[in-house]
Amino acid sequence: MVTGAASKVLDAASRLFAERGYQATTTRAIADAAGVNEVTVFRAFGNKQGILRAIGERLAAAQAGHVARDLGGADVRATLRELARQEVANGLAEGALVTRLAFEAGSVAEVAEVFADGPSSNLDGLAGYLAEAQAAGRLRDDVPARTIAEAFFALTSSFVITRTVLGGAVEDPEVLDATVGDLFELFWSGAAPRSEGEK
Repeated sequence: MVTGAASKVLDAASRLFAERGYQATTTRAIADAAGVNEVTVFRAFGNKQGILRAIGERLAAAQAGHVARDLGGADVRATLRELARQEVANGLAEGALVTRLAFEAGSVAEVAEVFADGPSSNLDGLAGYLAEAQAAGRLRDDVPARTIAEAFFALTSSFVITRTVLGGAVEDPEVLDATVGDLFELFWSGAAPRSEGEK
C-alpha cells in the first residue's frame, strides 16, 4: 500500500491525468499539485510511466475481477451484489480518469503498455469466480461464465457511463445504493441457478 508523499503524488497525478490527459501532464505539474519536490516523485516512482503503473495497480486492486474471490463465499448473490456496488462506486469516483486513459491508450504507447491487459484481466478474474460458482451449482450453468461476467460489466459500466458522460446526477448514497440494487436484481434474475429461481 502506498502512503505519505507517494500517495499524495498518486492522488495528484490521477486528478491531472483525468483533467489534462497523460501526455499533457508533466512530472513537475504532478509534484506541484502534490505539494512535493519533483525529486520525491522520481524517487518514489522512477518516471511518469511508473506513476501511471502505480495508478493502474491501485485501480485494478478495486476491480470486481480482482476481489471476487476475496469477497466470495457460499452466497454468490450477495457477493455479486457487493461487487456491483463497488464497481459502480469506483467507476463514479474514477470515471473521468479511466475514460481519459482508455482514449489515450489508443494513441499513447506508454498508456497502452500499462493498461493493455486491465479490462481483460478484470473480465477473466470475474469469469473464473463465476465458473467456480457454476461448478458448485450456485449459478446457472447453461450460459458460459464469461458471458455472465460480460453481462455483469455491461450493467455496471453502462450505469457509470450514463451518469458520468451524460451528466446524470449522483444521488444520495442510499438512493444510489437502492438503484444499483434494483439493477442488480435485473441481472440476477437472468444469472441465478434455474433450480433456485430468484434466490
